Amino acid sequence: MWMQLGSSGALLHSWQQFLVEQQLLSAAAVAGSEGNFDAATADATMAYQRRRGLTVDGIVGEQTLNQARQDGYSGVVVGPRYTLLYGLRSAAIDDWEHPSALVYAPPQLDPSELAVVVYLHGLGNHIENVVRETPLSPDRPVADLLGQLDRSGRSALLLVPELRYDGGTPDPGRFATAGALRLLLAEALDKLPPPLSGLRVGDVRRLLLISHSGGYQAAAALAQHGGMRVDELYLLDSLYGQEAAYSALLDETLAELVTAADRGPRQWATRRLINLYTRAGGTAELSRTQARRASAEAERLQLDPGLVQTADEPLGPAELPDGAAVLIQRVAVGHSELPLQFFGPLLQKSGLPGRGS
Repeated sequence: MWMQLGSSGALLHSWQQFLVEQQLLSAAAVAGSEGNFDAATADATMAYQRRRGLTVDGIVGEQTLNQARQDGYSGVVVGPRYTLLYGLRSAAIDDWEHPSALVYAPPQLDPSELAVVVYLHGLGNHIENVVRETPLSPDRPVADLLGQLDRSGRSALLLVPELRYDGGTPDPGRFATAGALRLLLAEALDKLPPPLSGLRVGDVRRLLLISHSGGYQAAAALAQHGGMRVDELYLLDSLYGQEAAYSALLDETLAELVTAADRGPRQWATRRLINLYTRAGGTAELSRTQARRASAEAERLQLDPGLVQTADEPLGPAELPDGAAVLIQRVAVGHSELPLQFFGPLLQKSGLPGRGS
């Protein structure tokens, strides 16, 4: 996000705090700016640019931001319920105008048993809208991710990375590169403010990856080559392509179920794949093909029938089965409503720590 004389907003306050830490701007000047990029902020910005041998124009552009990041500026904005992370090197694309990721810690989070839910939203949306209970605008659906996580009683850190702000393409950008998920988690955890500072990738004990709609390309890449084990993969009307990748992930899940057959009634908790699709969302044909593959492989591997469940009958949120490690089924809600209706119930049935564990 380029900032200059006249700019305002939460990220500007973050920049002013950086200038205070650099001893170029006083805390009193920040308080007196009333949240605006005023003359004192411009003078301090130019002083910083002069100190670092940058173009002295008082504009916080890409060159200045890149240098500031090397000096410890993180672009972190802490809101009332979540933290916004700007300018992540591991972001899908370079975009300083919008946050790279949103992180939310529910009240029930237990950092000593750290679990992470990574949610990839669909096209034509952005991370600050999709987590909300009510939309910022009527043409962008919401999923109330924060409220649903709270009500689920499950202990997990929610990470919602931006793909492209209000974008119209499923292109995963840097998320297609090997190790991208590990890099994203490592950088996001490193930038969290207290009391969550100090968490590291090695602390993550369970990882869920959830994709809605156009997040399918990024989800396939992150699950296959992201450098982190994805324990549970949920596709919410999101199987538009990447058939080979998702077939491989399905086969891996089924094979692991075979080796985990002696772990008792919750052996599915070791690995899980869920694909919920709608009648008219554009994913039904590929999902039915995946269901046939899952059923055939489960029979060949002689798995317990309850572990692999597939059906083309409409499923409601209250009807999610308890014991399925692989679930491929049509749902009784529309494409945009699917996350809003199923995100919380899916978490309740998941292998995440918390209520009912």
